[in-house]
Amino acid sequence: MALIRALNSGVSGLRSFQTKMDVIGNNIANVETTGFKSSRVTFAELMSQRLGRADAGGESSPQMSNQVGLGVRIGSIDRDFTQGVMQNTGRGTDLAIEGRGYFLVADQGETYMTRAGNFVFNKDGFLVDQGGRHVQGYNANNDGTITPGGSTSKISIDFEQALSPKATEEITLTGNLSGDEPVRMSTTVYDGLGSAYSLLLTFTRKQDVDGNIIDNEWDVAVSSPDDADAIFVDAAGNPVTDAEVTFTESGELDVSSIPAIEVSPGGGASDFEINVELNDRSKGAVLTQFSGTNTAKVLSQDGYAQGQLLDVAIDGDGRISGIYDNGKNATLAQIAMAQVQNDHGLEMVGSGLFRATSAAGEVFINSADAMSDTTINAGSLEGSNVDLAKEFTEMITSQRAYQSNARVISTADEMLMEAVNLKR
Repeated sequence: MALIRALNSGVSGLRSFQTKMDVIGNNIANVETTGFKSSRVTFAELMSQRLGRADAGGESSPQMSNQVGLGVRIGSIDRDFTQGVMQNTGRGTDLAIEGRGYFLVADQGETYMTRAGNFVFNKDGFLVDQGGRHVQGYNANNDGTITPGGSTSKISIDFEQALSPKATEEITLTGNLSGDEPVRMSTTVYDGLGSAYSLLLTFTRKQDVDGNIIDNEWDVAVSSPDDADAIFVDAAGNPVTDAEVTFTESGELDVSSIPAIEVSPGGGASDFEINVELNDRSKGAVLTQFSGTNTAKVLSQDGYAQGQLLDVAIDGDGRISGIYDNGKNATLAQIAMAQVQNDHGLEMVGSGLFRATSAAGEVFINSADAMSDTTINAGSLEGSNVDLAKEFTEMITSQRAYQSNARVISTADEMLMEAVNLKR
C-alpha cells in the first residue's frame, strides 16, 4: 500500500543520516590526528515511482507523469584536501607539507602516500614513520650529488660516517693594504690527510735599487711557521722567486702576479697547491690600496679536516644535510614528494595512508623544489583540517533530520493502524 513508501522513505532517511553522523563522529575523533583530512557526506534521492500520466492532453501537458520519490541515499563521501594548520614542534624530523603533495612511505613492497610527517630515524639510520614504514627519497652519491626524479629508495643516514678531509685549493684575500710597514696575513690550511698548517703571507712595499719605495707596488713572500715548506711555483711546478701585487693610482688592484703556493707537508701527505684569489667580487673579496686603516686579511680557505657527523637538518626542498664537527655541511639525501591528478581518487587504507588508484590518475614523483606549489616545513606538523564549529553545526542538523525521519515512520505507522482499524 501507499503508506509503505512513506515508511521506506523514513527508513532510508534514518540510514543516510546515521551514516552522516558516522562521518561527523570520525571527523571529530580525528581533530588532533596529524595530517588528517576531514570528510563530508552528500545525499541523492532514490528513484521515483511513476503514478501515471499527469494529463492525457499529449504534448500540451506541462508534465508527462506524476512521480513520487522513494527516499534518500548517500550520494558520496568526499575528502576535504584543504591545507591543515601548521603546528610547530621544534623536532627536526617532524615535517609538514605546505601546498600540494604527499610523502612516500614503503612497507612490505608496497608504497603509500601520506600527509603525516612525524618521522624519526630508527636504530639502523633509516628515516621511518611512526609505523616503521620507510620514507622514500634520493640518497646522495659518493661525490655528494643527488639526482631527483628517478627511482626512489629508503632514506638512510650513517650517523657513524666521517666527512673525508679536503686539501686546501684556494685562499681568498680581501681588505685594504696601507702603510709602509710589512703587512702579514695568516690562515690555516689543510693537506689531503686533514692535518692543519699555518700559512703566512707577507706584503712588503717594493723598493728600487736605492732603497726608495716604489708607489703602488708590493712584494709578496710566503712561509709556514709549522713543519712544512711553502713556496711559490709556476704552472709547471717550478719554484718562483718573484711575487708581487700592483695597484692603480686610484687604489684599485691592477696587476697580480702571485703564483700558486706549493705546500710540502711531510708526514705521509702529498704536496698540494693553493691558488691565491685577490679579486672575487662574488665573494665580497676585493684587495685595495687606500690611505687609512690597514684591514687586509685572508677572507677564506676551502680546505678542512675530517669531520664527524653531529646532527642533520632538513630544508624546504627536503634536502637532508649533515652537520659535522669541523663546521662543514654536506647534503646526504633528499625526500621524495608525490602528486596525483585527482586527490579524490586516492584510496584510504588507514593510519593516514593513501593508495593510488586508476581514479587518481598519473602519479608524479620528484623532489619538492621541482614542484612549484610544494614546500616542506621542518620542525612542524600539519594538523587536522577538521572545523569543529562546522562539525557541531552539521551534527545539530543531522540530529534534527534523523528525528524528522523517525517522526515520518511513526506517523505512517499510526496511519497504517487507522487503516487496519477500519475493519473493526
